[in-house]
Amino acid sequence: MTTVRVRGRRGFTLIELLVVIAIIGVLIGLLLPAVQKVREAANRMSCANNMKQLGLALHNYHDANQRFPYENFHSSDQQRCNWIAHLFPYFEQPFKPQQLSGGPSGWGFNVTPISGSFIQNVAIGDDYLVKTLICPSDGPKIHKSVDPDWDTNTACGNYLGVNAPNTDQRDPWNRNIGGVFYYWCHFGPGPYPTVQFADWGSASTIAGITDGTSTTLMVGERPSYPDPDIAGGWQSGAWVYSEMDSALGLPNTKLWVAGTDPGGNACPGGNQWFKPGDINNGCDAHHYWSLHTGGGNWLFCDGSVRFLQYSVGTAVQAALATKAGGEPLSGDQF
Repeated sequence: MTTVRVRGRRGFTLIELLVVIAIIGVLIGLLLPAVQKVREAANRMSCANNMKQLGLALHNYHDANQRFPYENFHSSDQQRCNWIAHLFPYFEQPFKPQQLSGGPSGWGFNVTPISGSFIQNVAIGDDYLVKTLICPSDGPKIHKSVDPDWDTNTACGNYLGVNAPNTDQRDPWNRNIGGVFYYWCHFGPGPYPTVQFADWGSASTIAGITDGTSTTLMVGERPSYPDPDIAGGWQSGAWVYSEMDSALGLPNTKLWVAGTDPGGNACPGGNQWFKPGDINNGCDAHHYWSLHTGGGNWLFCDGSVRFLQYSVGTAVQAALATKAGGEPLSGDQF
């Protein structure tokens, strides 16, 4: 009888296994940056698409109302009365307008609001998250909309209407209407509370953008700061409100969010231009920036969305922020 001997298969040695693991680790290390780059490119494209949707909504609003929406009207920073809330029916979001009780007559001033400008969107609450308003590069941090220090939950977003240069639209005496977005009315001359309201008349229109719709900014990016511990005891980015939440000057001139950085140093004062920022530094809530690499997306008044580098320069930023400042620009300047 013939005996067949079967040789056992030799297994991997420990050294061979370590070599294989090392090779796999190197390959992962080489592929990870590429994967992250592709992911960021997708996020940037998705973010640009969000802004494109806002641009279409703004133009549809203009077609229906013969004007763009106001940033807000000056009435104690009421919730869901700003330009974003008024756009809801134009990008398929719940909208139920409610005329605010009293209106201007409740203050004792003879001011007639323009139709549709003195309303609040009561179809949703302050905690209503809107995917179109969230840049995917901001990550899960944006969904931390519950602030234990506030009486209500506030949903955050990343897109801010552009105010004119050197303006701060929360300043009730500021009457600069050089940007596309500004308040319906502000206080007139005299110290508070001895004030008079002033009707600014018509809001921004396409015809009034004499600098050119393709060279005038309408909306820019800035990450939200929903955690008051990061933002110096305040919250910024809640789209339901105004000023630092739904609009921002370019440059911005006021420090309405944090007063100090994480190291306890005072936030920079003066003009706050488009420049890189830090999500952990509340001081950076005072200027436009994004979590994209090298710059941020911007919506122009013609509805186009372009990615601007931080190196664009302050002179170009100032010119882009005004609708009729007489600063002609060519596309190769930005």
